[in-house]
Amino acid sequence: MINFPLFKELEAKRDKVNAYFHKETEPQLRERLQQFGFAPVAETMPGTMILTEQSTGNHYLLDITRYTITVRFQHVKNGETVKICEISNLELNAHEMLNLIIRAIDSYLQYGIVIDYESAQFAPKAK
Repeated sequence: MINFPLFKELEAKRDKVNAYFHKETEPQLRERLQQFGFAPVAETMPGTMILTEQSTGNHYLLDITRYTITVRFQHVKNGETVKICEISNLELNAHEMLNLIIRAIDSYLQYGIVIDYESAQFAPKAK
């Protein structure tokens, strides 16, 4: 008797989670990101967004791809880009994702520190 999952079963589970995310969660997340201050880069690229600091002109670039949500900080003067958040757990709800993104941006904005976003997205939920 097989007592472990087959690879095709793992892929099927991942594909089901991703399909749900892109159909149900992503539209809510994009709406909330826009309320927070992000703006789509172009109508033809709804999953690519930008947020610009008023005082410095520096950018926070957000990309929603098939398997991840990535936020990068871009320093305008020197062109340096730093990945400050990458969400690969697409089972999180839009509220949890937004909170993680805001936490990552606030940490980098205030202190120049990249939070441990990998652990944060798999941390047990507070009850």
